[in-house]
Amino acid sequence: MAYRNPLPVAVALQPVYDTRGTALVVITRTVAPARGGTALPGGYIDDREDWRQAVVRELKEETGIDAAAREVRLVDAMSAPDGHLLLFGLLPERPVESLPPSATTDETTGWHLLRRAEELAFPLHTLAVRAWFEGRYI
Repeated sequence: MAYRNPLPVAVALQPVYDTRGTALVVITRTVAPARGGTALPGGYIDDREDWRQAVVRELKEETGIDAAAREVRLVDAMSAPDGHLLLFGLLPERPVESLPPSATTDETTGWHLLRRAEELAFPLHTLAVRAWFEGRYI
């Protein structure tokens, strides 16, 4: 007997604010899939890793931004057509000046701010961003 399970993915929604308003932290990918595309920070949940810890680990790996797993709140779970299960974790809003400078990582060109909903590299990221900007993830 064999079981085929979806690969769970943890995705971070990190809101920030500055004098121009509130935005979300996004990255530009330097790895496949979607190399060159804009996406929310995220990636696979490691074996036996708590999904909240995966959210903050991926945020740190892809942006250099530190966060506490205890502050992550599940705001959505979506299944992709390829079988991946995406868990979207919302972090508390913070001032942009509290973040480390954007810098290239092993998987990104660094982080930048998304100030309005737009098409991202992954369709489910696009849906989550739209929901956040529409106020559905309160």
